[in-house]
Amino acid sequence: MKLPPIAHVAPRRLAEAVSRLADAPPGQALPLAGGQSLVPLLASRDRTPRLLVDLRDLGELTGVGEHDGFLRIGAMTRQHTLATHARIGAAAPLVSEAAARTGHASVRHRGTFGGTLAHAAHPAQLVVAAYALDARLLVSGPGGARTAALRSLFAGPGLRHDEILTAVELPLRGPGSGHAFGQVAHPIGGRPVASVAAVVDTAPDGTVLRAEVTVGTRVSPPTAVDVTHRLRDAGAAAAETVPTGPGQPQRQGPPTGPPAAYCRHAARVLADRVLTQAITKARRPGAGAPPVPSGSGHDAPPVPTRETP
Repeated sequence: MKLPPIAHVAPRRLAEAVSRLADAPPGQALPLAGGQSLVPLLASRDRTPRLLVDLRDLGELTGVGEHDGFLRIGAMTRQHTLATHARIGAAAPLVSEAAARTGHASVRHRGTFGGTLAHAAHPAQLVVAAYALDARLLVSGPGGARTAALRSLFAGPGLRHDEILTAVELPLRGPGSGHAFGQVAHPIGGRPVASVAAVVDTAPDGTVLRAEVTVGTRVSPPTAVDVTHRLRDAGAAAAETVPTGPGQPQRQGPPTGPPAAYCRHAARVLADRVLTQAITKARRPGAGAPPVPSGSGHDAPPVPTRETP
């Protein structure tokens, strides 16, 4: 299906982009990042804006840096960069693994971290991975900048129509931490049906101090479950987050797909699998990212990196 007629602007400054969104009525102006989530919605008429505010020329929204115990990644950082960047792979391997499993190579070279999270598709690989790591979002709007938890996007109204996601912050984890990710994809198109991530912290003797699995399916939003004291029952705990009925299918993806019962089964199997993998990784000598000195301040810009056009 062809796109409807839409005006297009490409600001070179963040303040101008925010102003363009604020000047338009809600829903009539939308930010355009990589377009891999938004363009299909426009083609299907699920979104009908009159103006697209293109963020591709905002260099301040790219880059990777460390600040105050967090790894900060610019919202316009491409998924390909997430999968291949050495610092991200060392400090947030769960994000790198999830990015590497996202779509086709052409999608990863265009899709962005911020765009994926802003659209918040339930089982999207990067959404589930960032949710599992309890990511923080840096957001700019007419009233200035603010910080919000990614998990609040699913618990509340989410981003306002005049706000732009500028960066994502992931807590830096120390020795003894382990991560793992698993998914089941739809045979048509390859969109994820269920994605599960595990995050584990262990003591020097290998004792599990904290274990959490995060589940996102096509019929249920991401949900984190503490399984520290029910490691043998993690699969059942994960399945409990998926409704027994049809649930509320996400708006993206095929109009039909596996039923909720299949999603529950997939969540159960994946949770047991990734939890075992995460514990194994956490118990390996030298597991976890080494501490990284914080930057000069919370508002310092990320270190620029080269992006793929």
